[in-house]
Amino acid sequence: MYSIRWYILLVLFHYYKYYHHLRHFFIQFYKKKNKYKIFCIGYPKTGNTSICEALNILSYRAVQWLKGALSKEPNEGWIEYIKKCNYDAFVDNPFGRRDLYKEIDKAFPDSKFILTIRDKSSFARSYVNCFKGSPWEVKNQKELKEIINFYDNRNKEVIKYFKNNSSKLLVMDIKADDGWIKLCRFLGNSIPKKSFPHKNKGRYKNKYILEKVCNINL
Repeated sequence: MYSIRWYILLVLFHYYKYYHHLRHFFIQFYKKKNKYKIFCIGYPKTGNTSICEALNILSYRAVQWLKGALSKEPNEGWIEYIKKCNYDAFVDNPFGRRDLYKEIDKAFPDSKFILTIRDKSSFARSYVNCFKGSPWEVKNQKELKEIINFYDNRNKEVIKYFKNNSSKLLVMDIKADDGWIKLCRFLGNSIPKKSFPHKNKGRYKNKYILEKVCNINL
C-alpha cells in the first residue's frame, strides 16, 4: 500500500503535465536557445533539482523530467523528441538511465554532459528516505545493495566513456560544495551574483527504516 504522500504527488504530477506543455511552448519567446545542448545524466538523489535550477539561473532553457513528470518514452523515441524540443538543457528522468547518454552523444556530438554524484553512504540514505512508501520503496539491504552497485558501476562507466574526451563531461558533487565556479568554468559562463541553489533537500521521515535498511546510525 502506497503512502498518502505519493497519491498526493501523483495528483500534482497530473497538473504538472499541463504546466510542462505551456512552458515548453512559451520558453522560446523569453529565452534564447543555446548553441549546444546540455544533459545532466546523474542518478536520482544526486542533486539534479539543484543543477536544473542553476542552469535556469544561467539562462539556459532547462527542463527537469522531460515530457511531463512521469517521462514515458514518446513514440518517436527520445532522440527524435529532443531534436524537436524547445529546451536545450535536460535534467533527471530519463537521462539517468544506463546507456541513454551514449545514444545522445552520437546524435548530438557538440553536446556537454554533467554527471552529478555523491558518496555512497549519503546516496543510500537519501534514496531510501525519498522513496519510502512509493512504488520504488527499498525494502531491505539486498535491494539497496543492488541499487548502490548499479549507481556506482554506472558512474564508473560514464567517466570511462568520456575518458578520451574529458572536455565534454563535468563531474559535480554538490554535497561536497561543488558550485558556480566549477559549473561556469565548464560551460564558459560568468558566475552569477545569486548563491548556488541547493534544492529538494531530504527530510528524513523514518529513522528506524533508514537504520534497518541502510545500516546507518543517524
